Amino acid sequence: MTAVADNVSLNADPTPARGLHFTLGILFAINFLNFYDRVVVGAVGEIIKKEWLLSDSQLASLATAFILVYAVVGIPLGRLADVSRRNVILAAGVLVWSGFTILSGLAGSFAVLFLCRLGVGVGEASAAPAGNSLIGDLFPPEKRARAISIFMLGLPFGLGASFLISGLVTKAVGGWRPALFVAGAPGLIVGALALLIREPQRGAADRRVVGAKVDSRSAIR
Repeated sequence: MTAVADNVSLNADPTPARGLHFTLGILFAINFLNFYDRVVVGAVGEIIKKEWLLSDSQLASLATAFILVYAVVGIPLGRLADVSRRNVILAAGVLVWSGFTILSGLAGSFAVLFLCRLGVGVGEASAAPAGNSLIGDLFPPEKRARAISIFMLGLPFGLGASFLISGLVTKAVGGWRPALFVAGAPGLIVGALALLIREPQRGAADRRVVGAKVDSRSAIR
């Protein structure tokens, strides 16, 4: 019993409930915008296709390029989340993908839009690794699954809101560009708020001592 108590005390890094609620709210907002911005071009894709006389393959390549960049960049960003400040990673990621979403609305050609969507993919690849890692260190095991479920609610809500709001904005103004401005603007605020998330001690919520020795080869495997 003494050994267990010592392990708990060594990893004790309590966060007030108010702070946890704030953090989880910000993480939900980040994941909401993550999926909102991810599909906003798809929501207005038919209008873009008609304006620039794009083929179906060209329009589909926007999503394909995004997915490939997201997958490749996610590996080093996941490793970075293991060793660096996750609140900074999240803030930078949100600001990057939000900025590129806004720039997508300013794109004057398909090539520029394509490059902007690659930038969105780079930024969004930071959200899942850093977000889940923060939850693991902030919430004890008996509350962790609930916290992750709230974080992941950003997926369906973000997707649904993106198609609904983007459609309404596009219909109201008669163009697709304002829908991208609406998508990107909130991220500039949420990205700044992410810096207010307290960076917890690694393994703080676990009831055991987390070893300091790390084999980088195991992370690569």
